[in-house]
Amino acid sequence: ISFQLPNTRQVSSSEQVSFHCKHCGACCRHLRESVPLNTLDAYRLAKYLRGRGQSVTCLDEIFVRYAEPVPLDKSGYTVYMLKTTGPDDDCIFLKDNRCTIQQAKPTACRLYPFVAEPTTDGGCKFLLSMERRHHFKGGQVQAGRWMKKYFSPEDREFMRIDIGSAPVIALLMRKVPALEQKRAIMQYLWYRFSDFDLDRPLVEQYRQNTLKLVAALKEMQEVSP
Repeated sequence: ISFQLPNTRQVSSSEQVSFHCKHCGACCRHLRESVPLNTLDAYRLAKYLRGRGQSVTCLDEIFVRYAEPVPLDKSGYTVYMLKTTGPDDDCIFLKDNRCTIQQAKPTACRLYPFVAEPTTDGGCKFLLSMERRHHFKGGQVQAGRWMKKYFSPEDREFMRIDIGSAPVIALLMRKVPALEQKRAIMQYLWYRFSDFDLDRPLVEQYRQNTLKLVAALKEMQEVSP
């Protein structure tokens, strides 16, 4: 599975980039199947909405209401992307040209115009997204400072587990015998997106679920087709 993003270039943490958000809403339109809502994003959104009086009991409710599943691999490896509305495919959370979940917006939105990717040494590299070129005028921002402000240690650890385990999980899912493929996909969706307690920290749950998923998929390899 490749996570390489188009229209990006690598930047150093010390690089200064001209960037100014014009609050035009352009980044929040034409987004069909383009803004990921990962499990940590959904967890934060669930906590945010619940804190404002909405009834949210589990992560499934967030994914069903606000996201669409998008398969990345023939094995059934799937991610969730924010739903869009209207003829311009506006973000489901865009209203009157403003984000209605500003304090709990997804990682991809919070880090923009930067993107973080894990490296083999356990660190991460920074990329600059150049899709909306009209933003790259005005004030100067430093990549490292921006990421320090908006990309927490919790984000880093989640990314390391999530993206680091993706190739292994996808490979194991491809090797599952035909008779077990449906069960493998159900296990994947359960451990990756559903089996979480909103009253406990997310990352350690995600780590344990990843181990359980890998173990379950390996066990399925032993089933004869």
